Amino acid sequence: MSTIPHRIERTRNRTSRAVLKGDVIVIRLARSLTASEERRHIESLLRRMGRVVIRERARAPIDPFAPLLDGGDELALTITNDRLVRFRLVPGSSTKARWKKDGWDVRVSPHLRRQQLHRLLWKLLAERELPHLETLVLHINDAAFGERTRSVRLGYAATQWGSCSRRGDIMLNAALLLVPEPLLHYVICHELAHIRHPNHSKTYWQTVERAFPDYRAAIRTLRGFRICSL
Repeated sequence: MSTIPHRIERTRNRTSRAVLKGDVIVIRLARSLTASEERRHIESLLRRMGRVVIRERARAPIDPFAPLLDGGDELALTITNDRLVRFRLVPGSSTKARWKKDGWDVRVSPHLRRQQLHRLLWKLLAERELPHLETLVLHINDAAFGERTRSVRLGYAATQWGSCSRRGDIMLNAALLLVPEPLLHYVICHELAHIRHPNHSKTYWQTVERAFPDYRAAIRTLRGFRICSL
């Protein structure tokens, strides 16, 4: 049996599946399995997911809030352009956050779960940095695309760096604040090009290349990172 940490969940689903949550494999077993069927499903899914875990562990993790989630009360986070954002946690009867000069003061309710705190910290980082990203998207768009954008959103996502609708609604992953800035620029170019080409056709990639000639290297570098989730 695999030595990789794993957790078993019995569900009412028709099929068994496994997902990776952080460094833990979560196996969700189908309903109505016999004991021997459960063992076979678990062993098969652990073998398959074990290969995924090995690949994931070779990638650089983006997990900036781990010190706070593990019990710390203060974090100084260096983000794009070497800006420093501080987070200070103090116990409170309810959860509230306030920006003070160089960072966030966060009162944390004793009822706030770890996953909720994780989401809150990403939300606060995104909220503070959104104006900077909006300006950057506008600058890159004016310089290289000239497309009509409708909105820019910044938020945490575990599986994608960004997205763009045909109408020009752009979503950027707040994790991009923690990778080298050229990679952030590449993802912005990638999404802006989708306003013109809602696909990954040859013409689409030619559009990306005109705006960001070294896009292939950027893609390879991005693949070396993984966004940690809870």
